[in-house]
Parts: sequence; C-alpha cells; structure tokens
Amino acid sequence: MSALSKEALMASLEGLAIARTVNTACSVLAVYEWMITLDQEVFAPLEMEHNETMIIEQIEYFWTGKWSLERILFFCVWSHCCTSAVQFSFIASILALGVIQAMLILRIWYLFPDHQSIQYGMIILWVCSMTISLAYTGLIMKSLKLLDRKTFSLGPGCRVARPVKFWRMFMPSLGLHTVLYILTAMRALRNRRLLMDAPVLKRLIRDGGLFFFVVFISVGFTTLGSFLEHVPQINIPVIFSNYLLAVTSIAMSRIMFSIHSLASHLGSETGWLLSNVELRRVNWRKGATEGELIVECTSSGQEDNRFDLESTLHPYNGTVRSQSALKVSRVGMYNDDTIWS
Repeated sequence: MSALSKEALMASLEGLAIARTVNTACSVLAVYEWMITLDQEVFAPLEMEHNETMIIEQIEYFWTGKWSLERILFFCVWSHCCTSAVQFSFIASILALGVIQAMLILRIWYLFPDHQSIQYGMIILWVCSMTISLAYTGLIMKSLKLLDRKTFSLGPGCRVARPVKFWRMFMPSLGLHTVLYILTAMRALRNRRLLMDAPVLKRLIRDGGLFFFVVFISVGFTTLGSFLEHVPQINIPVIFSNYLLAVTSIAMSRIMFSIHSLASHLGSETGWLLSNVELRRVNWRKGATEGELIVECTSSGQEDNRFDLESTLHPYNGTVRSQSALKVSRVGMYNDDTIWS
C-alpha cells in the first residue's frame, strides 16, 4: 500500500469517527428535546387527570396495538440488511426534510395572504424540489456499495462507500430555502411600522427569520460538504451523520411551541391565532384582562375608498360629512364559540 493510499485511508477513518460522533450528539440532542416536550406532544389538555401515569402507559404500550405504517417503518430500521438500512435512511431523510419544508411554506402562506401567485408558486416549487431530490436519491440508492468487513473491521455497524455526486440530493432544497429566506426578509422589510401592532406577524417573522437562517446554513453546509469528496473529514460526516435532519426538526419543534406559547399568552386557540382573518387585523393589542383583545380599525386617505366615497357624497344634517379618519374600537372576550361577549 502506497503512502498516498495510506494517507487517504487514514483521512477516511478520521471522517468516519467524526461522523459517528456527530450522529451520536444529534441523536442525544433529539431525544433530549423530545423528552422535555413529551407532555406537550402526547397530551395537549393540561387539565387531564393522572397525566404522568397516562403518558408512561402510552409509551409503554405504543407498539402493542394493531399493525400500522409507523410500526412497519419502525421495525424496518432494525433490519440486518446494511444496504437496505442505509437506503431507507436516505429516503427517510429526504421525506422528513420535505415535511419540514412544507411547514415552512405554510408560514409563507400566512405571511402573504393577499398574494396567491406567491402562495401557489411556492407549492409548485416545493413539489418540483421534492421530485428532483427523490429522483436523485433513487439513483444514489442504486449505486450504493458495501465495503469489505475484513478491511474495515471497526466494530459493529454498516460500512458503505460514499455515494457519488451526493450533493445532487440537496441542491433543490438549497434553492427552495434560498427563496423562502428571501420572501421572509421581504415581508420583514415591508410595512415595518405595522409589525409593532401585529404580534402574530411579528412572531412569525422573528422566529421564521431565525429558523430560515439556521436551516439555510445547515442545507448550505451539507451541499458544500457533499462537493468536498477529497476532504473525507467533512464529506463523510455530511453524508452519514444526519445532522441536517436533527437540526431542522428540533428548530421546527421550537417554532411550533413558540406559536403555542403566543396563543396561550393572548388567551386564544392556536388554530384561530393563525387564521387569515386574524392576520389581517394588524391594529390590535392585548387588553388588561386575560383573553381580552382590543381591535382598532382606522381608515383615512387612501386606506379605505369606501369611507371616503361616503363622506363626500352623502349629506348629514344639511352638511357634508367630515372627512376625518373613522376609528372604531371593539373590546370583548374571545371564547371557544368564536363569538364576542
């Protein structure tokens, strides 16, 4: 074995060790994040009696029920076929990343309620991105090759050669996240004055901007690391550590709980909080008591042509109506029946 091949082998082994360390760290981080939010994910109602006992029973007997798709996928992971296990991990990562991207597109949908071209354009772009990524993933899955166990006897586990042109799996995602980040920045820079009175939009843009930045950096680093085939210390961890899926899923979980926290703070339901009707009420603030919202509708100048037209055409008590701004305040308590009391 030449000195060059020995050096390349040592670099590959070093990259393998880094990938194993990163994979372990991401797994521990994901489990930790899941454990600290377990009570919120299993049971939403906080007033349920014997909550802790029921959570333990739910976990203990989760797999004792009828066969389902989740059970089948779970037991497929424990297959002894190395090639099938690695192939499944690749396709599962792309599908999970696609679900996260769909949730991000849903945020863009709420940020641009009056721009159907942007809304449906992002859906089309997401479908194209997923189709291309899955197509390249299929090609990579077919080209996987197992390594000789005698040569790479480093303990238990699967040993497969690095896929060729692995970067093609994540290039569509990089383009999609670039567009999503640009749209979020555009929404943040437009009508910045209104964000002071719109807590939901402000929270969506604040959390979304930070999350898009984290995901954009993660996807960008994954794509860049996939190109560095001659630097196995970076290339191997990027391919086999699954850190991208761990980082994006944890960040998305934080954002979802942030929305729930805002809904709880405002005394409303999460579904109502994210409705298009609520997002258009830009001039509202929280009242003095729990669950009280003060909505202000102001129209002046060119903001509401209907009021301007009425004020100039219809007389009142022999005089023309004043063209001053019309301001209406409504104070009430929002309840589960979606009525004001």
